[in-house]
Amino acid sequence: MAARTVRSLTALAAAAVLTMALLVGCGGGTPTAPASGGAVAAGPAALVTPTATESEYNSPCPTGGNAKRFAKTRFALHAGLALGAFHRYIYKPLRSGGFRAGAEKRKRTIAKAAIAGAFALHQLKVAKSFATANPSLCRAVEGVNSQFSALTDKLHHGTATPADIDAGKSSIDGLQRDAAKTGYKFKEQNVTIPGTS
Repeated sequence: MAARTVRSLTALAAAAVLTMALLVGCGGGTPTAPASGGAVAAGPAALVTPTATESEYNSPCPTGGNAKRFAKTRFALHAGLALGAFHRYIYKPLRSGGFRAGAEKRKRTIAKAAIAGAFALHQLKVAKSFATANPSLCRAVEGVNSQFSALTDKLHHGTATPADIDAGKSSIDGLQRDAAKTGYKFKEQNVTIPGTS
């Protein structure tokens, strides 16, 4: 029974990653910030930013400034979306016991956390492309990306521990502090992943 559960979760996570990859490949637009505190849907529009290429996401941080139009605003949006997805679908369920063996709807909670982790990782990669005007902030985002990449992998495999999730929270909290010090302040955005409540 446990092996079937792991296979089901792995298949669900693989399907989510494949769907996200297809959505990214299909194009779209930059998500807009909610006008009155509403939720931003983590659908195709939220997954794609036409001004940042995959090589920009993965490129090393520059040593000098490389400003993009509205870099601070766009960084704040994408970092806030990452924080919102992490907080709502990963951190809060951990604190309420949603990942514990025997918890109600545990499989669904883990699957949503895996999708949210992949979404947050993507948003952090996009945020990094707008942080390049500030090399120290860019390196801070890079560090959070590494942390979230490992966490997302563990969520997909069902091996994430409370310590892993706490480390992810510490990492993104540190980024929020560093960003505020450098003038790139961001706050949590309300994110809703389609098909989830």
